[in-house]
Amino acid sequence: MSDSPHHDETGGVGELSSPEVVLRSRGRADLQTSGSGVISRTVAGQRDPPASNSLSSVIESVLAHFSRDLLACDVQISLFLGSASSYRHDSCLSPFPPSFTSPAGVKDIQGLRDDLAAIPPLSILKRQLEQRNCQLSLKQLQLLLWVFSGGQSQLSLRTVPRSERMEILGKAGVKKTTTLSLPTHMLQLSNNNTDRWIERCETETTFYAFHGSRLDNWFSILNHGLQQHRSKTTLFGSGTYLSHELGMSLLYSTRGVAWEHSALGPSLSCMAIAQVINHPSVKIHSECPTRGRVEGSEGGSIPQSYILVRDNQLLNIRYILLYGSETTSPTVHASMPRNRFTTWVCSNKMAVLLLSYGLLLLLVGLSNSVWFKRIVRKYIYN
Repeated sequence: MSDSPHHDETGGVGELSSPEVVLRSRGRADLQTSGSGVISRTVAGQRDPPASNSLSSVIESVLAHFSRDLLACDVQISLFLGSASSYRHDSCLSPFPPSFTSPAGVKDIQGLRDDLAAIPPLSILKRQLEQRNCQLSLKQLQLLLWVFSGGQSQLSLRTVPRSERMEILGKAGVKKTTTLSLPTHMLQLSNNNTDRWIERCETETTFYAFHGSRLDNWFSILNHGLQQHRSKTTLFGSGTYLSHELGMSLLYSTRGVAWEHSALGPSLSCMAIAQVINHPSVKIHSECPTRGRVEGSEGGSIPQSYILVRDNQLLNIRYILLYGSETTSPTVHASMPRNRFTTWVCSNKMAVLLLSYGLLLLLVGLSNSVWFKRIVRKYIYN
């Protein structure tokens, strides 16, 4: 769900079966999966040693990320490009790659988009790099390495096998008999705060909830976490909104244009499973006036299935759920001619809508203009 039951900049809501079920887990620091467990900081979340800027070292580092989890790399590029291609890139593309920022602080967004457009499907790029037959420049490869390395937060993603997804969703309250659309992909998230969070949750009562947001927000969300200060003041109070219900969060997980060469398809929607500490300040649907209502709230008590977290330190994203559009293979996408106009229109729907509205007003004004009617009669009817 978004930060409100309407719209926001950082996101949305999700699902657990009921407040009683949701609040039952105590001391469980992670939604562990059978046979794999929590992301290990030395296995799934391991980091490459600092590499030099030579082409060969950058290639080896990129190949190391590909070998570790090619799909996770694909997702990172897709979410990054989703933010970079958005008309809201000034606010949602954070952090911004340093190599595309001038010493004066000017961001080269068009140069960034052009370099991203030249990147082939990762399966093809992997083969090209292994054969040392890659056409990408050193700057483009360094951009990829920057995205894969996760920046200052050391963001790392691990693909969750299909056989484990239902178990994880079940711990979040989703039943096997659900008729809701299930994600096509699931990834476990780790960063430099994960170990501290897990240790803290060993002595806390926690529960899990869903958070949905538009696609171009997710690169920033995964790098900075869910930030309640970015939320707008809403009907039930300011803060980060989540939900017990998967279907509720799906409403706020707006599908957006991602990477045309992605294995997940050219459009995506994304949502998260977040772990929340059951602190008294976390607002849930309750008959208790101090727990179920924000002081000064215009909308009254928190509705059923809603959760409002007003402290960033009380929640942590554990998994992201992706709804892909795997209708065409990346290889086919690579052979298709790129239509920059179509891509721009899909990425800037609001600008197109405003432009269309402006043209409509112009036509209405001209139709009521005396001099315009004279010109039409003179050059068309005569």
